Amino acid sequence: MPDIISLSNGPSTRQQIQYSFENASLLNYDMVIVGNSRTYRGLNPDKFNQRTFNFSHDNDSYNQIYFKLKFLEGKRKKISSVILGLDYFQFSFISNTRNYIYGDLLSDEYLKDYDTQNLFYQKIDYYINNIDPKNLKALSFKSKEEKPFLKENGQYISPGLATENDSIERDIKRLDFQTKYFKKVIDFCQKKKVRVFIVMPPCRSNELISYSKVEIDEFNAFIKTFTKIKNVYYLNYSTTSNFNTKDYTDITHLNEKAANRFSKMLNNDINHLIRTENSK
Repeated sequence: MPDIISLSNGPSTRQQIQYSFENASLLNYDMVIVGNSRTYRGLNPDKFNQRTFNFSHDNDSYNQIYFKLKFLEGKRKKISSVILGLDYFQFSFISNTRNYIYGDLLSDEYLKDYDTQNLFYQKIDYYINNIDPKNLKALSFKSKEEKPFLKENGQYISPGLATENDSIERDIKRLDFQTKYFKKVIDFCQKKKVRVFIVMPPCRSNELISYSKVEIDEFNAFIKTFTKIKNVYYLNYSTTSNFNTKDYTDITHLNEKAANRFSKMLNNDINHLIRTENSK
């Protein structure tokens, strides 16, 4: 069934995820980017020295990330490095909003954490919404410059202009569920001898005010405990001064040009870490 809303709004969530999994299976790469919408939009694989694929998606947290890595293992992908996206709020929720498609692409083990009856209703809701005549009436075709698109390398481009007054509330609490999967991701990479670059992308000050200094310090101390493990690194760009409001499409996502700059910055820092590691 075609996704009607995609005619005006760019690829639907289902189309994005299917295309992402297809390319993750078909392309050859040495490094994979996994994370939420911040890495999905904010990292351009073409700006890295290593062959890189962006396997991120909106709302992904550590359970989706773990099973995506297991999916790549099943496809016999030989990966030497993982960029593991991190956000202060990313441990605080368990998302099921993509399970109507993830349920068909990830393993049955992934679905064991969810109510499968709810999954059935999600699929029905998706198909009903897609054939709803109201959606046809709401179509407003955008120009090429205004329309979101998904690149073959996995990066999602969604135009927009941030404003100084953008705001959002975040929750920094860490659920045991996501902490467990974060550790499983690190353990999985250790067993496969895969380097892990835990990366906190740039954040706007409007978003960082959701957290106290004490909360941020405690969170960073928790993440740094993992850097005691060989070949696990933590790069935190949340307060970098290299980006301002004009570099964002909204409260949280970098625009395409800023994403290219950030990707080059991260690539340089990763290369420096690898050179240092190799010189020991």
